[in-house]
Amino acid sequence: MKRILVWAACALFCVAACIPTEMTSEADNGILVVSLSGAGDPLTKAGTAVMGNDAKLHHVEVFIFKTDGTLYRRDTLAENVTSRSLEGIKAGYYYLAAVANGPDLSSVQTRTNLEQAAITLSMNNPTQGFLMYGAPSGMVTVNSGAATSVSIPLTRHVSRVCLTTVENRLPSDYGALRVECAFLENVVGDWNIAGSGNPSGYLNQAGRKAGKSTSTTAADMISTAADAECAALTFSTVGSTVARGTVSDTLNKALYTFPNRLAASNDHFAGTTGNVCARLVLLVTYGSSGDRWYYPVTIPAMERNKSYDVSFVISGPGSSDPNQKVMNGSMNATVSVKKWVAGTSFSGDF
Repeated sequence: MKRILVWAACALFCVAACIPTEMTSEADNGILVVSLSGAGDPLTKAGTAVMGNDAKLHHVEVFIFKTDGTLYRRDTLAENVTSRSLEGIKAGYYYLAAVANGPDLSSVQTRTNLEQAAITLSMNNPTQGFLMYGAPSGMVTVNSGAATSVSIPLTRHVSRVCLTTVENRLPSDYGALRVECAFLENVVGDWNIAGSGNPSGYLNQAGRKAGKSTSTTAADMISTAADAECAALTFSTVGSTVARGTVSDTLNKALYTFPNRLAASNDHFAGTTGNVCARLVLLVTYGSSGDRWYYPVTIPAMERNKSYDVSFVISGPGSSDPNQKVMNGSMNATVSVKKWVAGTSFSGDF
């Protein structure tokens, strides 16, 4: 009996030794050489001056997904590193994606998880770097014993609106003009990491405090940082005095929003509800009584990773409401649109 048991044990051992394992040799692996690039060169100087750390990469995660969309591997690049060799990648086909300066994505286990991960405007930090996302088109092939180079195009989610200059052409009896502040109204603040679909969720709607979009009370209209939502991105104190007949120094006050894509033709300008375009609003005081006036400029059909540089010429009274047009002839604005590099311009009465 003992001989039979010994023989059976030996037979089982031999069979087990013949079963192939899931382990692969190094010869079955390849190398991915990942480099970060981007439409609009988010990693290099923009068409207008770089402001704060809008080109900084303080944290980048590279995600590698199998063909079925499940996560194969993730790697982290060191601060401001734009290229890295990822070794030990099993030969095969993969989808890649990269997120820069993003939120905690430790729970991501599939490509869908990543692409649909919710983001908010407040996740962007001008002092540390802006949230960016990118993915190569199609799958990437990794070959055994070889290095495969792949470029991942990173793009910011935000649009930038920059107040550049203000010219005072008021009548002589008005005297000097003081730009108190600038802010964005009708900001959209919710999206997903892949940037699919349209951003949603208005902030600073109609130039009012949160929850006060239908109010007609002046105290509910934005005039300080404390009144604005996501003020670090949507509000800037200016405090610049402009003498009559002169142009201010270059102010370079940058504000940020997810792209409000509504076209001007669909904008409900004077309304406090419904469809509304994004606007850059100046709050200005002048005259002996220090009267307060708003000057809103509509910026329609915004796109991500573009800069909208705005210069004002003020020649008459503004509006008492940040979401109402000023009289024709009281203001002219020029908006220069840049893909955080180069673009076109449009000008007129807004």
